[in-house]
Amino acid sequence: MTEIRPVTPSARWQETRANRKAEGPDPIESPEYYEGISVKRIIAYVIDFIICASLGLVGAVVASIAGIMSFGLLFGPLMAILALIPILYHTFLIASPQSATYGMRFVGIRVYRLDGGQPEILQAFIQTAVFFFTAPPTSFLILIVSLFNTKRRCLHDMLAGTLVLNNVEHN
Repeated sequence: MTEIRPVTPSARWQETRANRKAEGPDPIESPEYYEGISVKRIIAYVIDFIICASLGLVGAVVASIAGIMSFGLLFGPLMAILALIPILYHTFLIASPQSATYGMRFVGIRVYRLDGGQPEILQAFIQTAVFFFTAPPTSFLILIVSLFNTKRRCLHDMLAGTLVLNNVEHN
């Protein structure tokens, strides 16, 4: 007996991979992937910021207690480690089977590779690192790039080879 697998929306662009370069769904042919994506990304980022800030606050309390108990020796290194919270949070959740942070899951978006697959850990890290090293120093003005392309891709998406789209497979 052969297994019948349901055709998922991302399969539409995965099947065309042999005929052309992987580039994600076309915004005109598949507008459901792009509807409201910019606003959803902003809301997801705010949610993720609150989660990371909460984790950082708990970590700062723990680092302070450990710092006091070690007569200040552990305070500096532990505080430096706290700076990794947002990078680790985003990288591991984007590379997870859901391909989305908790904020992204809440608003119904996820990260895809250009061929429709799940991002690999290196792609997730590149996307996250480029975002955190370009957005804050430019006062988030670098994100304006997404307004000038039809797929609403930011610089960090382009460099990582990813797309952030509505998760139409689970709606």
